[in-house]
Amino acid sequence: MSTIRKSPIKERLARNFCDTPFTCYEIKEIREEAMIFRSLVDGVEYEVKKGQTIPREKLVFTRLIRVGNRYELFGPYICIVHEMRGEILVQLEKYTHHEDEHHDFTTRENGWRVLGWSIQRAKELEKMEKLVSTPPEILESMKEPPFWGTAEPKEEDHVLPAHIMQHLEQFFVHHVTPLQKGTQAFYNRSLDLLYKYLSMRYGKTFDWSMLNEDSLVHFLSFWYMDQVKTSPNGCKIFLNTLKYLFRWLQDEGISDVYETFKKVYVLLIRSLPTTAEAKRWILQNAVVPEYKGSDVNGKAGMYMLAVSSTGPVLFVEDKWVPVHLLGFPSMYADSRFWVRGSIEIRPSGCYFTKVEGVYPMILVDKQLQVLGQK
Repeated sequence: MSTIRKSPIKERLARNFCDTPFTCYEIKEIREEAMIFRSLVDGVEYEVKKGQTIPREKLVFTRLIRVGNRYELFGPYICIVHEMRGEILVQLEKYTHHEDEHHDFTTRENGWRVLGWSIQRAKELEKMEKLVSTPPEILESMKEPPFWGTAEPKEEDHVLPAHIMQHLEQFFVHHVTPLQKGTQAFYNRSLDLLYKYLSMRYGKTFDWSMLNEDSLVHFLSFWYMDQVKTSPNGCKIFLNTLKYLFRWLQDEGISDVYETFKKVYVLLIRSLPTTAEAKRWILQNAVVPEYKGSDVNGKAGMYMLAVSSTGPVLFVEDKWVPVHLLGFPSMYADSRFWVRGSIEIRPSGCYFTKVEGVYPMILVDKQLQVLGQK
């Protein structure tokens, strides 16, 4: 420190370094001998001496220190894909507290916090890219619709066997009756949906052993989403009601369906509420007005919707195609959905002309093994 104080130039550089925040910049221009950096925090532009080669399409986390009439990168720098610009802006705003008495400190520190977040987010996007680049084994399974038509019994068969009705009644008496009236109403609604599905699909032939993974996925992921105008909380209540029922059946020695249900429950307890939320947005915003109801050249079907680093994509004819969903919320970037409807394919991508249903994309057993997520 004493050595620095004896040298005005070194002292000035040291103070410049201390006062310079570590933050995020975008590259606005690349000249022959310099680059123009613009801070994402305050929009101030800096002419930076061209030393290291930094791609124009990258964002840069670094410090800039003034040397003469230009700035230089001081210390390490890290590049992040430009597609993350919007999300990084949100994080920078989150960590900048103008009213804080320690504002200078938080301004210097927020760059490091956001860098840590950006690295983690970049890893998540890379993971999503790998998921979007789906292995051949899963692509093959996508060619078949993920749900099947239900052969409904005759009207007079829309009842369940007496012993199944007794199980439901015993569960209600022992588990639901002691609860408050409002909670009882939620349980009633969930049990009514279960009864409706089982009686319509199986009728008098039903037994708990029929609820294998396929039937539970169909019931919880597709039938439920088509039958009910639900909310994220409604989905959680529905799944947890069934969890308590199936666990009670196991505790009573009636059925081990709970063991099968657990595998599906773990996959749906997050994805089903997220799908309910995304469904509302997709139904309201996915169809471009000028294409609404225009099915002359439309392709009707079931399409997988995912989010790549460049935006939303649909799996169409064995390949991923950009889909025009302006303003698709970034919160769904880690999720994939089945969308039932019609699309119009154009050179620039595709558009939805009709949306009839939105369902969660879940990976069970064989698919989980393929992705190494068993």
